[in-house]
Amino acid sequence: MGAITATAISHVVIETADVARARRFYAEILGAPANFGAFPDLGPNGAACRLPSGQYLALAQAAAPRTFADTAVHVAYRAAPEAVAAIVGRAGAAGISVHRYVEDRPQEVKDNIYFADPDGNRIQLVAAHGPATGIDGIDHCAALISDIEWEDDYWVETIGLRAAHRVGWATQDFVRARAWGEGKEDMAPGTRRWDQRYRDIPGARPGQERKVARPNPQLFLEFAGAGQGPVVGLFLAQSHLQEPPPEQTRGSPRIGLTVADTALDDLPRALAGAGTRVEGPVRHAGGGPLLRSVYLRDRCGVFFEFCSRA
Repeated sequence: MGAITATAISHVVIETADVARARRFYAEILGAPANFGAFPDLGPNGAACRLPSGQYLALAQAAAPRTFADTAVHVAYRAAPEAVAAIVGRAGAAGISVHRYVEDRPQEVKDNIYFADPDGNRIQLVAAHGPATGIDGIDHCAALISDIEWEDDYWVETIGLRAAHRVGWATQDFVRARAWGEGKEDMAPGTRRWDQRYRDIPGARPGQERKVARPNPQLFLEFAGAGQGPVVGLFLAQSHLQEPPPEQTRGSPRIGLTVADTALDDLPRALAGAGTRVEGPVRHAGGGPLLRSVYLRDRCGVFFEFCSRA
């Protein structure tokens, strides 16, 4: 089909049980702007703030937020090194557990600081540029999928995106999984798993080494040319989770990607040809940050929004 060309992550929509509490957390701990306002498709209680990068952090209220706290789902925010240190200090002072997980993706080896917001949404800090005390923008994000081969076939083979990195395909991934199993590497939840062999290894005692450490498959997609576009990581779920209804195209958590407005007219037809349920282009009311949007669910129920900026 030819790759979708997205210039940036426009916004992320995460769920929270208490929008006011989440606003305070992101403003006070992460140093995000405190002036949250209206944003398309957040519901009556939702709110979003414009980060210094021009991207938006959007909060959608839900009685039972889908935060995937025990998985590798996360949003990674860019911040200057001194801002990262300030954020970690504020998080520690607030009693928030900060983890320094070992990374799988080569570009993130040094960006291993993670913690969670009050709802369990995982946050990663990426040292880059920006204000001295708070986050600058969204670097990348990750979603949970039910079938890695479906997603690889859909996004890479059919849509034509570039697989920037894969985990679970190489021997080294299994070597590192064994190190994790032996307690030598502290990996983020959802990046490793325990498998159970059906039979004993010949020569071993009955039941010995039935439980083996394995890498959990991951696929990092790049939505433009090599090294140029926004990156979205897809992590295989380790347990069954209820997916949205098949007919639903809008929802949260959601990843918003910026594309040229002229591209939105052809996008629904192209994506429908790939077997995708698509809605749009939808024109938003004047005065907001978005001009038009195309909404879709991929084959594993992940919500995406391709949008043009006003």
